[in-house]
Amino acid sequence: MEFVTLAENNAAILRRTLSAVGWLYGLWTVLLGAAAWHVRKAADVDPRLFFLHAALLGLSGVLLWKPRRGATIVTLLAVAGSIGFVVFDLRRNGVQAALIDGAYPVLAAALLYNSRRRA
Repeated sequence: MEFVTLAENNAAILRRTLSAVGWLYGLWTVLLGAAAWHVRKAADVDPRLFFLHAALLGLSGVLLWKPRRGATIVTLLAVAGSIGFVVFDLRRNGVQAALIDGAYPVLAAALLYNSRRRA
């Protein structure tokens, strides 16, 4: 019988929390991508970027649920995509959207750091 320490259990909880956050952000990004796809002519950004970012967020969530190889790299790519959307939002004076997009990198950094530190 294999025993799990309290630190390993806490690290797993933090990873699964980040996984759920990634899935939620991915779902939200798909909805935004669908809306941008509908108004392609008036959209400021290519809707395929939304779908690519949603795929990265979803893949990050899947890989983090049970720790798998490449989870950290995919999560960092999703963070980079979110930071890219923050820059895009700030360039067109969308501070509210930038705050929402910028929450994922902050959450991901905090949860990844704490889950890796304790594991």
